[in-house]
Amino acid sequence: MAAAIIRDKIHTAVLAEARTGRLGRSLEERLPQLRNKLVLPETDPVDALLSFITGYVESVPDCLLLVTAASKHMGFYDYAAPLLEMAEEYFLHPPADLPCDGGLGGLLDEAFLAHRLLEEVNDHHIRHLQRPLLPVDMTEANVIVHHLLGDSLANKLDQKVHETATKLLEREYLWARVKLLPAGTTPSGQLFKYDKLSWSSRQIRLRLACEAS
Repeated sequence: MAAAIIRDKIHTAVLAEARTGRLGRSLEERLPQLRNKLVLPETDPVDALLSFITGYVESVPDCLLLVTAASKHMGFYDYAAPLLEMAEEYFLHPPADLPCDGGLGGLLDEAFLAHRLLEEVNDHHIRHLQRPLLPVDMTEANVIVHHLLGDSLANKLDQKVHETATKLLEREYLWARVKLLPAGTTPSGQLFKYDKLSWSSRQIRLRLACEAS
């Protein structure tokens, strides 16, 4: 049910952007600054950015459904459920202090919160168990979105995610169960691919220091 509601919300925002072009105009104005951080195509860079953003946002419900299915199959759903619920909550009831324009730009904030929460949890398990818990690797895409949001907002959202993840990861009675999972039972990062992002990710990438102009 939550995934369907989230998809409807995303669909409405995508249609609104097609009608108003509000996010596209904002990206057009910021292109000189964005080119300092990102490698963008010379032709139609705004269209490429909008395609990337749409794919990033649209991937959230599919990601949550996959993690739900994987965690149930592998026996750690009780541990994953609060994380999944919080990621859904970011979309269904965004924090009151978030900018809210009702469009695709507003949903980018919420998608970043959801993806960063899952990334934070995954990183935690890689550090402690030397294996990923979730079949998701959104690190590069999340850094790209960090630049799209701007340091001020993105850092604020990162702090919110860190505080949330810390509280959820302190559930030791559930964490203990995950530690007992035999090697090989946690999903591989290869199980999850963001098909919606595959095209745009080839066109948009992080600019390395040596590429900075």
